[in-house]
Amino acid sequence: MLNKEQIMMTTKVIVAVLLGLEVSIPPNPYKMPLILSMVILICLKHDIPNKLLKTLMDWMFKWKGGI
Repeated sequence: MLNKEQIMMTTKVIVAVLLGLEVSIPPNPYKMPLILSMVILICLKHDIPNKLLKTLMDWMFKWKGGI
């Protein structure tokens, strides 16, 4: 299984390559892949998937236990 640091480094390389292509080609063909890869990088950096999962699981168990 891949390590989080390896995934983040790979995503950083992808962002750098897409950013270089975006600057070099005038009509901006790589706008959406660049935005998507930057969103993924931000989510990994701030650990958003685990925080979201923890919040949803806490909400589900509190809701289920209250009935």
